[in-house]
Amino acid sequence: MAKIFKHKTDVAYFDYKDFKTLQRYVNQYGQIEQRKKTGLTESKQRQLAKAIKRARHLALLPFVANG
Repeated sequence: MAKIFKHKTDVAYFDYKDFKTLQRYVNQYGQIEQRKKTGLTESKQRQLAKAIKRARHLALLPFVANG
């Protein structure tokens, strides 16, 4: 399984309002990608998950994919 990002991301903090960046970490089915694939640390992965969930509740990101 190849990682999405070969190098560490330059994102210091995942902001729920930056949905363009968050979309990169959501697969085609609307699921959050796992750490093995994103290459993030545990704390960054938790920040990412929290930001994605907040964006979903504010309708910036969909809960499930269309189809």
